[in-house]
Amino acid sequence: MYKVIIVDDEKNIRDRLTHFLPWSEVGFEVSGTAENGVEALELIKQERPHAVLTDVLMPEMTGLELSREIRTTYPDIKVVILSAYDDFKYAQDAIRFGVKGYLLKPLMKNDFFNVFSKLAEELREDEEAKAVDRVEELMLLDLIKGENLSQYADQWNQQTQSFRVAIFSFDRLFKEASTFSIRQKITELAADFWNRYQVSILFYGNSLIVLSTDTKLVSKQDLKPKILLFIDSLRDKLGGLFENQENFVVGVGNSSCTYQEICRSYNEAVYAYSYKYFNEYETVIFYEDLTVDGNSGNQTQLQNFMLDHVNNIENQLIESMKTGEIKDVTELVNHFFDPYKRVAGLSISEIRSSCSELIIILMFRLKEKGLSLSSIDQQHVLGRIYEIDSLKELKRWLTQMVETISFDLIHNDKKDLNSYVLMAKEYVKENYQERITLEDISNRLFLHQAYFSAIFKKATGQNFIDYVNQVRVDKAVHLLRNTDYKIKLISDMVGFQSHSYFNKVFKNETGVTPVVFRRQ
Repeated sequence: MYKVIIVDDEKNIRDRLTHFLPWSEVGFEVSGTAENGVEALELIKQERPHAVLTDVLMPEMTGLELSREIRTTYPDIKVVILSAYDDFKYAQDAIRFGVKGYLLKPLMKNDFFNVFSKLAEELREDEEAKAVDRVEELMLLDLIKGENLSQYADQWNQQTQSFRVAIFSFDRLFKEASTFSIRQKITELAADFWNRYQVSILFYGNSLIVLSTDTKLVSKQDLKPKILLFIDSLRDKLGGLFENQENFVVGVGNSSCTYQEICRSYNEAVYAYSYKYFNEYETVIFYEDLTVDGNSGNQTQLQNFMLDHVNNIENQLIESMKTGEIKDVTELVNHFFDPYKRVAGLSISEIRSSCSELIIILMFRLKEKGLSLSSIDQQHVLGRIYEIDSLKELKRWLTQMVETISFDLIHNDKKDLNSYVLMAKEYVKENYQERITLEDISNRLFLHQAYFSAIFKKATGQNFIDYVNQVRVDKAVHLLRNTDYKIKLISDMVGFQSHSYFNKVFKNETGVTPVVFRRQ
């Protein structure tokens, strides 16, 4: 039996629909009822029904709003609308939100049978398709792991083939969005795109694995244009959500001539993808283009260079302390990374280790000179090195770190923690249009969040986020007084992610909504 929940704000209608319709005859059972859309969403979380039968006009959340939410969060659930209004606009909106049926009150049994019989058939077809997909997924999982290969011999030995694995990682995207719904959407787009090339796909962790097969060699020249075209289609279909993903990288392994070597191509693709750490420009990294020789004999050279560089940075910091000016350390930091470009086969862990040693030795040397860096938490700083996922970002971070140490030394005799508050305020005033969080600014100043929050509150009498909102509202007030921009546009321009949140914050700060403020 498939599960259905009934949503209607009138109890007598809920009861009638639950008890007087022959649900079992069409393969369904009623697993619960709700009196509005908000209550229905809670019930859906608990019951995970196959279908929802909902009224349109309800308090708190309408049936159409519920349908839109279900489509976004639970795309597998089928929705049927039940309405007392034979209104084309309602039906049009229902279709837009993926509704599977639009029934009119009072509900006739024939209409009920027609809609829910088709719905049960559609659910059965979905299950069969998923079963087939699951078999293929398990097979691909075995192939990339190199396990249980003998059971696939008949399928893959029918003709000479070439195999090649590509990996698309969505780690950063899944940190910022609903994993379930976005994964579902990406899977649909990937299946639609790659099926035309007879290419198999598999979601494994937060990565999309693409296995290309052909009777001839799967060459770089043939595969790369398809990968770039697929990335473009993702950007087009996922809109702003995907455009924010900086430096999206795909790793591609070498071709293999037998299905037993697919796991090798997969491991090479993983290795190639890891080179995004060193690569600032390439979108698609092929294993065949990488130099993977060992780096024995270079460690002593690197160690000596690093120690010399510590001396240079130390002298630069001491000079900053004497002059009271923060010198431009960008060139100095870039110079620190120069030898790594010349050494083939260095691992990410070796780069991070050297960077950690630089910070540890530098802070130790300054401490020996009696120079306190009490506002910088060494463990927090070292932990950040291992969170950063690109060499470009590591350079930028290390530059900020050295500048912050320099700032700390300049104000060392003053013990002026308010200087960090001033730096934070300055950053907000220059970047209020961007996304700013307590975590962002704490990382930028190399302070614990709780520590920074406490000194900011002590110095200003308000929470950091309240200050950010105050700056944004001040900017919005200026725009409302001096421009004809639409209020929603102003909300975006001053950095609010939500228009409704902008209205709320604006009213809290000024006592009136943006609309009323503009009319005054």
